Amino acid sequence: MKKSCVIFSCTILSEDRLSALHEFLTEFKKDFFDCDFFIGINPHSVLSVEEVIRDYRLNIVSISRAAHELYSNSDASAYQIALKCLRDSGNQYETCWFVHTKGAVNNHSDYLRTWYINNFLSNKLNVEQFLSENKGIGSYGMLSLAYDFNKVYQEKDTEIQLFQNVITKELPYTHAHYFYIHSIYAIKGHIVDSFFRLINDSWFVTKLDRYYFEGIFPFIVSRLGYFPYVSNGLDMDGKSLPLLNNAWLTDNNLLNKHSEYIHLHKTNYNFNQLNPPYVNSNTQS
Repeated sequence: MKKSCVIFSCTILSEDRLSALHEFLTEFKKDFFDCDFFIGINPHSVLSVEEVIRDYRLNIVSISRAAHELYSNSDASAYQIALKCLRDSGNQYETCWFVHTKGAVNNHSDYLRTWYINNFLSNKLNVEQFLSENKGIGSYGMLSLAYDFNKVYQEKDTEIQLFQNVITKELPYTHAHYFYIHSIYAIKGHIVDSFFRLINDSWFVTKLDRYYFEGIFPFIVSRLGYFPYVSNGLDMDGKSLPLLNNAWLTDNNLLNKHSEYIHLHKTNYNFNQLNPPYVNSNTQS
């Protein structure tokens, strides 16, 4: 089994935003040089994207453009085609990194791209060591948003019903009480393999909800009974992650199994609610 792979969702709709792609590729070359890359490119991306990516001489297993009819104005379809290539490769990895070109479509998310590169991607070795040492933890994300049980969500599930909490033999637990916002995170490879075993070929030709990889896909971790780790102890509205974790673990009789992880968060950033969600990396307490 290989150490790590990167599932990279790329959307560059204009030449002036290629600078954002270069930032990610520079980081990949520095800290992910030993990883395999499965790259999906969204429709309408500029024609030079593939050439720009190949010039960095990463370990590219596949690079494919998503079908126009599957594009949902988000990172979803490019993640989708990259995951198809991962599944079809038959390769297995200890850790799968999900990264997309945050801030490449517009410049108002530039600060988030910089923040994720500096605070998450550049910390690759420590993240992977953390996941390896904590067997019950299935994923690692930086920031979260609490699930609101009083809200009617518009997100659309697929046939395996991750989001709607349909309990089955294969998915015996409800999902955690928070999302990974911004769709950048790492998931253990065997959990991604479990996802592949639950779906069929139709998933890869189904138009996904635009928030699928932010609010739906990560739920595969908790639906399988693994702990979805978040580095920050507060969600973007200031809700306590330990309280949310305790509630989810209690509801699913997993408290004895995972209680050691409840207070394991590393940071307590304060949030200001803007659009998109804003985190000021200078407000760590």
